Order: sequence, then structure tokens, then C-alpha cells
Amino acid sequence: MGLSLQEQLLKAGLVNQKQVKKAQHDKRVQKKNGKKGAQTTSDDTKERLKKQREQQAEHDRQLNRQRLKQKQQQEDCAAAQQLIQKNRTKIEPGDVPFHYVTGGGQIERLYVTQEVADQLGSGLLGVAVNSGENVLICAATVAKVLQRDESLIVAFNDPADLDDEYPAEW
Repeated sequence: MGLSLQEQLLKAGLVNQKQVKKAQHDKRVQKKNGKKGAQTTSDDTKERLKKQREQQAEHDRQLNRQRLKQKQQQEDCAAAQQLIQKNRTKIEPGDVPFHYVTGGGQIERLYVTQEVADQLGSGLLGVAVNSGENVLICAATVAKVLQRDESLIVAFNDPADLDDEYPAEW
């Protein structure tokens, strides 16, 4: 087995026994002082790492909440589209114009039969969007779709809103 560097230098006569002992003593002192300094910095480091982990955990929880919310919205939208698909009735073209306001504030017009126009006006039917096409759905289905995704309902006259009294005098 090979000799240590200190033993080799001692054997070669480059250092004496006193210098070797002093070097060993300095090494021990430095190692001992290094542990104390490392312990205080390690406490600071531990505290900083703990804070960092807590912040990361909070960030992860927030991202998870956002993902769950987005997933729930997608599920609600899919369920609403399924309801519309299942309960839809194609709009038969007619001579009576039915006007409604879109989400963008534009006034749109559908030409329907008189019977359908009356049902739309009284809140028995509503107009929904299904794959880019306007379709008719009954009021019960409109209520279910509104609970899930309001953006799919294009026009619906809520019967509760129709009972408003008009002013007698202008």
C-alpha cells in the first residue's frame, strides 16, 4: 500500500515532524470550524428550501384547481352539446321573421313558421347552436343547457321575464 503525501514528504526530508503535526492540527481546526459555519448556513438553507417547497406546493395546488375547473367546464360543455343533439329540432323555414340579439350585440333574424314564432315568443322553445347550426329545443332542455353552458343558447324568452308590466304612460 502506498504512503500518504505527508509520509512521503517526511521521508524525502522536505518537511519535519513539527510541520506535519502543525498541518494536521490546522486541518482539524479548519474542519471543525467549517462544520459550525456549515450548520448555520444549512439552517438558513433548510428554512429557505422549506419556504420554497411551500410556495411550490401552493403553486401546484393552484394549477391543479385551474385544471380541475377547466376539465369541469369541458365536461359541462360536452354534456350541454349532448343534450342539444339529443333534443334538437331543425328549424323549418317559414315566412315569419323572429329577431334575437346575439352575444356580440348584433340582431339576427330567423325565418320560421307562425306556430314556431309564437312558441319562441312565449318561451316554450329556444334557439341553440349545434355544430354551427341553429336548432330549436324545448324550454326544459334550455334550462338544463343554461346550467351547464350559457354560450350555446342563442335565443330564449324566459317566461318569468315575460310577466313584466308595460308602462301605461310614456
